[in-house]
Amino acid sequence: MDIRLNHRNMTREQKGAFIDAVLRLKNDTPSVLRPGQQSRYDDFVQVHKNAMGGEDRFDPMPHRTPLFFPWHRVFLRQFERALQSAANDTSITLPFWDWTLNGPNDPFTPTFLGGNGDRAEDLRVTTGVFSLQNRRFEVKIWDLDAGDPGLRRDLGSEPGAHLPDAEQVTAALNKVPYAGGPDSWLNFCEGMLHDPVHRWVGGNMTFPTSPNDPVFYLHHCYLDLLWERWKRQHPTTAPYLPVADMPGLDLGATLIFQAPGKPAPWTQTWTVGDVLETESLDYTYGLFTGNTAICTPPPPACPVDSDVSR
Repeated sequence: MDIRLNHRNMTREQKGAFIDAVLRLKNDTPSVLRPGQQSRYDDFVQVHKNAMGGEDRFDPMPHRTPLFFPWHRVFLRQFERALQSAANDTSITLPFWDWTLNGPNDPFTPTFLGGNGDRAEDLRVTTGVFSLQNRRFEVKIWDLDAGDPGLRRDLGSEPGAHLPDAEQVTAALNKVPYAGGPDSWLNFCEGMLHDPVHRWVGGNMTFPTSPNDPVFYLHHCYLDLLWERWKRQHPTTAPYLPVADMPGLDLGATLIFQAPGKPAPWTQTWTVGDVLETESLDYTYGLFTGNTAICTPPPPACPVDSDVSR
């Protein structure tokens, strides 16, 4: 079973393997959706773009609907598996970014995801392996027909943009039911935890093509973990609503990733009910106390006494 970690608890070698896999997926892995025009990494950007509108949009939409968490769960897992395949390394897993923490939890460093955009360079990231200068991470999917090939960020500059704090996470985890009014877990989480982080990162993260920025996956990975925490905190609450009688949205709904008649990004299919538990997709999360990884829920091979970097 794959174990996802907070990036701050990963060794330098683990971080390096993750970055190398992203670059291999971006540069060396052929596209399934548009062969010869983009890479396999770009396919994921294309799917997310189509999930939010445009001529190739598909329904039902996974944003602002109950499908938000299960749809993104499959999207993340397929990206994770694509990384493993690109690097021929099944030990690679998606890290998560707990944006309620400061200091070592900052992923925007020259040795990991690179820093902020440079205003003198039209907000292009100029440090780290994802900078345009390195010529290893060129943006190819935009919301319009063409755009800037450089990865762009504008950390914390948009008015009202903020990183949610621990109190907001606690407030979200106390919400029930899963879906319903504006004060449900789903709506509160998407509006108060998900959206502000996209705005705070800025640049590419503010568009439907937000997976152009690798931090997208770390952000959504943490949201996926919070869904797990919410379910355990409310064991008698339905983990997903609606349960039935709403085709396309209920537990029996098949998760959609392409418009009718368009190439599928992968051959597998899943219903909402298939992915309510992370174990059904063969992964879990490791939470560290000191140097010990506590997996949640614990798989048989949960690592202990790991050598982690802080």
